[in-house]
Amino acid sequence: MIAPPTPPSHDELEALIKEARARQLRRRLLGAAGVAVAAALGLGIYAFVAGGSPANVAQPPASGGRATGPTCRATQLSTTVGFQGATQTDVGGAEIKNVGDGTCSLPGGWPRVRLSSNGHTLSVQQRRPLRSGAPPEPAARVLAPGQRAVVEMQWLNWCGSPHQPVRNGGEPLRALDVSFALRFGARLVVTAESTGTPPCLAPSRPSALVVDRARADH
Repeated sequence: MIAPPTPPSHDELEALIKEARARQLRRRLLGAAGVAVAAALGLGIYAFVAGGSPANVAQPPASGGRATGPTCRATQLSTTVGFQGATQTDVGGAEIKNVGDGTCSLPGGWPRVRLSSNGHTLSVQQRRPLRSGAPPEPAARVLAPGQRAVVEMQWLNWCGSPHQPVRNGGEPLRALDVSFALRFGARLVVTAESTGTPPCLAPSRPSALVVDRARADH
């Protein structure tokens, strides 16, 4: 008789994060088709092209790596959030588009993300991604009109709502509507809605959300 699987340990959860991130980097965020190559050369000089139109070319940071353009306002940004299941975690993130008429800049640093549902904050620990191999691409700082940035995320081990037994995979028994609020710097906050949660892998462990910095959407 085969014994039922035991819940993964803390080290195993960390390994799941690393494996899921490796898979995530091989697919386009939010399930869009196609893969493009981004180049980052020199001291923060970068550009990315969409459709060959000059309006869609990002302005490089000014001398010293400082972003050009005023700080983005929430009213000039459109945000969507999407996830898909991968290796017992939910992999995806947020796409942020400048829908205004002028170039703006995102505050630097790591975004802080708050999850809530039906007005209640969800107990989820935010973590930074594990790094291995080549250094990460530069963070997106400047958004020209029509340009997008993405914040890659992984969510795992949600046990805060009804789910199947862990031995049966821990899948949620009902889809939970979740609001994501991403804070950049001290004041800029953008929000988006998503539906669904990752499976419960280990009820004694906290739920974790791995959040990367904003990157150029290729």
